[in-house]
Amino acid sequence: MSLDDVGARRLMANILKKACEDYAGDKGCPEWCAFKDSCNLSHVDPEHCDAKRFIHSAWCATLCDGLNIDHEEYVAACIKKHRLSKNTFKYVEQEIRQYKNNLKELSRIKNDIIQETPEKQNGRSSGLGDSTAAKAVKLSMDRKISELEKSQKAIATIYHRLCQDKQSVMEEYWQSRYTNAGLAYKLGVDERTIRRWKQHIVYLVAAELNYL
Repeated sequence: MSLDDVGARRLMANILKKACEDYAGDKGCPEWCAFKDSCNLSHVDPEHCDAKRFIHSAWCATLCDGLNIDHEEYVAACIKKHRLSKNTFKYVEQEIRQYKNNLKELSRIKNDIIQETPEKQNGRSSGLGDSTAAKAVKLSMDRKISELEKSQKAIATIYHRLCQDKQSVMEEYWQSRYTNAGLAYKLGVDERTIRRWKQHIVYLVAAELNYL
């Protein structure tokens, strides 16, 4: 390997190291931060915002490939350094477990609103346009709908990013067909790997929800 190759690899490694450090070491949310109003459980600073965008980017994946590093494992290591509180971890894990039930609940709430009888005004039903507008406002403003949609979108986004084996682990949260030992046997890995993948999935969803 030439000196240039060594220098290039060292530079790539330093970039990845710096991004990981910036992601883990947030110090507070600046006024301009896009996540300021949504990250109630964890505030972020400019370096953290930049690092968060970078570690999930194609640029980062390319650097990882150049160093023969698994990009998913790199992201997992960055996220793990920025630890979740125990309560937040349990909350996110429960959201993942309830994903399919919450999809049904979301559909039910929306259908209830759509099928709701138009309000009476001065003894007469409101006009069709007023009724439609009222339903649209209620759909967009309903806090429960907003929370469910945010959670479902985050979980679905992470699911589609995962490799097939990790998707199987995520599906196990929904179906509960196997123990960790049974799932490990099915996927040809050890139980420790299953536990590590489960933690990785929770952290990825938490990051997508801006809790990290």
